[in-house]
Amino acid sequence: MKYLILFILISPSLCAQQNFDTVRIRPVKITENIYMLKGSGGNIGVLTGKDGNLIIDDQFAPLSEKIKAAVQSLDKGAIKYLINTHLHGDHTGGNEKMG
Repeated sequence: MKYLILFILISPSLCAQQNFDTVRIRPVKITENIYMLKGSGGNIGVLTGKDGNLIIDDQFAPLSEKIKAAVQSLDKGAIKYLINTHLHGDHTGGNEKMG
């Protein structure tokens, strides 16, 4: 029974397919060095600074290059820090590629 419940909880996310090629990552300026990136899934927080850039969450793995490019358009420094708010794929999917 517990496996059936687990399958029911997971299966909708397996069925949902997205075309990541059409996703556009859009920066929204909050303050001089704080931004929000909108894309697909959870939003991404960006803090730019002299010690490097920090991002909060990183959406899905296929969007990693677009996310990196969006951060580079805000600040040429490297993404040095990544904070995940929780374990859903739209917040942690790009962790490996951000490494």
